[in-house]
Amino acid sequence: MKKSNDKGFSLIELIIVVAIMAALIMIIAPQYFKYVEKSRNATDLQNARAVVTAIETYAVDPNSGFPPPDYWQAVTAFAVDDTADRPDNMHGGSYGGALNGDTRVDDYAWYAMQEAGLIQPSGRPVGIRAQSKYSWETWTVEYKSDGKGGIMFRFGEKAGEPVAGDKFREAMTGNK
Repeated sequence: MKKSNDKGFSLIELIIVVAIMAALIMIIAPQYFKYVEKSRNATDLQNARAVVTAIETYAVDPNSGFPPPDYWQAVTAFAVDDTADRPDNMHGGSYGGALNGDTRVDDYAWYAMQEAGLIQPSGRPVGIRAQSKYSWETWTVEYKSDGKGGIMFRFGEKAGEPVAGDKFREAMTGNK
């Protein structure tokens, strides 16, 4: 008589294990992606708040050499390549970056962000771009002098007046 040495799993056992793993992945994956998106949104809000803080700090610095503008200027962060002719890409200012996630920065914000270390010597913004995939594809921080030594801000998903239901503006102002 020959002794059988059957080691390993049968095909049925492997199919059952794969089916259980697939079911677990289908349950866990949506939660994972939800947390990833929350993290991206938090990164966007942190980047936008860093820009606001840089502009405010630069405005009160007596050595800055420039008064805040008396008209609306904007810092716009894009999540996508901004070479297209987009309506929110038409406001004035200089570029603060290159393709694929460009950040558009006006001149006053450029100096403010340089002072705050948000722009590298190469001219590329440090992490200032829209990360969110579902909430907004751009975000814009607009500002101007209030005429009394302060700065007024407004936030939106495109340059110009924020639209009703603008998720980025609501997140920045705390009105959800």
